[in-house]
Amino acid sequence: MYSIKAITTLTGLTAETLRAWERRYNCVTPKRSASSRRSYSQNDLEKLTLLAGLTRNGHAISKIANLTCEQLRQFQDQAPETGQTPQSYLFEQILEALKHYRIERCEQLLKQALLAYAPFDYVKDVLLPSLHLVGDLWHQEKITVAQEHLFSNCIKRIVLTMINNLHQSSTNNPAMLFATPSGEQHEFGILLGCLIAAAQQYSCYYLGADLPSTDIIDACRHLKPDIVVIGMVKSPPEETTIMHLDQLLAFGSESTNKIWLAGAGAEYWFQHKTFASEYCELITDIEHFRSKARQQLFFNTRPS
Repeated sequence: MYSIKAITTLTGLTAETLRAWERRYNCVTPKRSASSRRSYSQNDLEKLTLLAGLTRNGHAISKIANLTCEQLRQFQDQAPETGQTPQSYLFEQILEALKHYRIERCEQLLKQALLAYAPFDYVKDVLLPSLHLVGDLWHQEKITVAQEHLFSNCIKRIVLTMINNLHQSSTNNPAMLFATPSGEQHEFGILLGCLIAAAQQYSCYYLGADLPSTDIIDACRHLKPDIVVIGMVKSPPEETTIMHLDQLLAFGSESTNKIWLAGAGAEYWFQHKTFASEYCELITDIEHFRSKARQQLFFNTRPS
């Protein structure tokens, strides 16, 4: 369940607008505590996100307030008459702002896009494509390292804010820990995975990138996550990374933690290993991660 503060942060709606929509159009009906505090469901968040995006694009709230999420998605999925997709127009605006070092404008555009997407779709359709686009432009020397770093840090701020708003730590929820081992400095894969897991109500522990295996193991012993998600982008992985991964896997074989390896480096590692393990699995992409995380929720309930 989400508080009104979390809803306004995630949708971009003001509290006043949200209350007016509820009062005038009955678009959602939040639950109320004994002290009359509102709490919103995942479905409420999804519907309000769709409504915010559609009204921003010119649809009258009075005409769409009582439609279902599926009906609202049909409005959202209609092809634009101009032939230019909303995503391509967004990326065009972002790149124009980035080329002039207008990082505040980039952040504004990315936050506006958030209004029209649920967390997973925002990752898949906005964040990942924009990161790839900016990375490609850097490799082509069309933008500077400084511009690429500014944009990456902009996305990191947005994602960490979303994670903090979604995260509801509870011993009743399964837990995931996210890290990359020593020698692996690419963290966006685990960062976006953490966002998806938080949206599914996992308790999330984000350690970040380039950590010694001893530190990750120590964190696991104290935090006791059900799943340890390890990102490995470099392919082939560095020898240092392999050494620390082997130490993590040795720990995993002696504990109850499942280990999920993700990224091009993880695929390379699996291709060159000849053993199969019940506690270590390859995650092939972000869709696969979401699907596995959903499956885990059904049979992994932490004791209260």
